[in-house]
Amino acid sequence: MRSLKWTASHAVWVNDLDAQHKEIFEALGNLDRFLAEPDPSKSVSDLAQSLTDSIADHFAHEERLMNAARYESIRWHKQLHRTATRRVRHLVRAMNSGSLEGGRALVDYLRNWMDEHTRIADRMLGAFLRNERRACTIMLQAGTKPLNGGGWMDTKGTPFDPFGTSRGLQQT
Repeated sequence: MRSLKWTASHAVWVNDLDAQHKEIFEALGNLDRFLAEPDPSKSVSDLAQSLTDSIADHFAHEERLMNAARYESIRWHKQLHRTATRRVRHLVRAMNSGSLEGGRALVDYLRNWMDEHTRIADRMLGAFLRNERRACTIMLQAGTKPLNGGGWMDTKGTPFDPFGTSRGLQQT
């Protein structure tokens, strides 16, 4: 059985996304422990609400990042979110109507979904965002100067040679 704990194998190496994934895994683990008790009380709906709120907030955050970065796979990624949201709502309704099986099905579904989603879709997004951030730290100082008359500068305005000292910009 897959773990309910966030591990480095789920890392997407974007700090805020990893922190939110940890929060979701923690809420999922809390719900799983609670459902394992002999007689779970009505507060199981509070745990489910906390979990669904964490998921909704996380999906909204990811989608804002994807929009801002003009992520090419945004439609596919958002569809994964919509599908998961529909399934989670269905399972929460079943659980809130008194079905502990619905709660266990919710935990099993999210355990598998989060494991797969973080390792594939979110890791792809993380790589894109990290590359986007790296690309934004470099800019070309453009103007009306000839090609070799301009220079490369980082975002702080410090000139640098992107090709190293052995190669310069070649004028064609």
